[in-house]
Amino acid sequence: MSADVLVIDDDEGVRVAIEHMLRARHYQVHTASSGEQGLEMCARQMPALVLLDLRLPDIGGMEILRHLKEMDPDCKVVMITAYNTASLVTEAINLGVEDYLTKPVTMVDMLGVVAKLIGHPEEEDPDFDIGLEKVVGESPAMHRVLEIVRRISKTSATILLTGESGTGKEEIARAIHLNSGPGAGGKEKPFVSINCASIPGNLLEDELFGHERGAFTDARTQKAGLIEVAAGGTLLLDEIGLMPLDLQSKLLTLLETRKFRRLGGTEELHAHVHFLAATNTDLEKAMAAGAFREDLYYRLNVIPIELPPLRDRGDDVLLLSRHFLGEFSQQHKVSVRELSPDAEGLVKTYSWPGNVRELRNVIERAVLLTSGSRIEALDLSIERRDMRPEEPQSAPIEVTPEGLIHIVFPKWGIPLEDLERQVIEAALEFTEGNISGAARLLHISRYALRYRMQKHDIDFSQK
Repeated sequence: MSADVLVIDDDEGVRVAIEHMLRARHYQVHTASSGEQGLEMCARQMPALVLLDLRLPDIGGMEILRHLKEMDPDCKVVMITAYNTASLVTEAINLGVEDYLTKPVTMVDMLGVVAKLIGHPEEEDPDFDIGLEKVVGESPAMHRVLEIVRRISKTSATILLTGESGTGKEEIARAIHLNSGPGAGGKEKPFVSINCASIPGNLLEDELFGHERGAFTDARTQKAGLIEVAAGGTLLLDEIGLMPLDLQSKLLTLLETRKFRRLGGTEELHAHVHFLAATNTDLEKAMAAGAFREDLYYRLNVIPIELPPLRDRGDDVLLLSRHFLGEFSQQHKVSVRELSPDAEGLVKTYSWPGNVRELRNVIERAVLLTSGSRIEALDLSIERRDMRPEEPQSAPIEVTPEGLIHIVFPKWGIPLEDLERQVIEAALEFTEGNISGAARLLHISRYALRYRMQKHDIDFSQK
């Protein structure tokens, strides 16, 4: 069966998003920005399916539907509309439309309708690329990422995902898991993620390896660790760069031998799990600072995948914005929102230090707080954040005798990097340069503190 699809829609963002999603599932996709262009393309070669927007600038969707059915009564057409009224639906059905979708259209609904009407491309595995349709992006940087993911998903090799916070490392990890072959995870097997920075070292070891009854004071029963819980599936070690050094050595042994013991146990267990690791830390700097083991780095870095920051992804920021507008309009049951030209310009020029996560939050807030259908630049609440003075800002920081850190933020706010440096300097000042004491004050390990000191060029001689 032919798998050609024609998308007729005047909204470029909609066209590109649908094209990206369907191409990821190996459909042949063509697009037209007007009704006249779409009819000309159908006259040359009729596709297996036409996805038709009801409202077009030149010819109405119903009129196009009539022409299509006159050209080929067997042509399959799906109407896409933001106006789901009984009269429109009845008219479309009478004209022979196969199905209709109401905007904002979810990718799951779109894939379901397309697959129902024309099936999956026969030459491809219909179960492949699951999860990748959620990764919105047409930039060359993201194409490179997705190509690597497609090539390595069927392997069981250890994968290291790097990139700034909010770039989508966990989403890519889930897509890798869902597309894994036998012995490397798989959609029917568990996907388990643990943040190595959010759990103290001794508890992190227990979470990963589990323990036997009586291993320590409160160990009243045997507990399986996440390595066992993820058996047959995938274990994502998030923020691997902040794992304590002593635990890094145990992880290295686990990766090399695929064997481990629960805490307090003597039985050697096998780790039947696909290991993925992710970090926004520069591991090479961490190695230079003595905060990350070089041998573990090379063991993890079998297949590196670097996620690009949003500022380096060009027009992907507009595609993602339109995707989130549709998602949150539907989720919160409000009328479909769109960005004004000024808002789109601001979205494109803003630096997005929080990347896709920040964009998602900004769009959701705008959808909820905007009463009309159009979101203006001021509704995005990001313009002021890019108007900081060029000189670095300082935040008055005080450490009380009890070891509590008080911070007073300046009027314009302060970049997170500057704030981190100032808090570390205040902690070291309070402990008179004692790194162990400052680490305890900040509730992080000595190794994590040493790495951050080198990162910010902080030079305190330990007393």
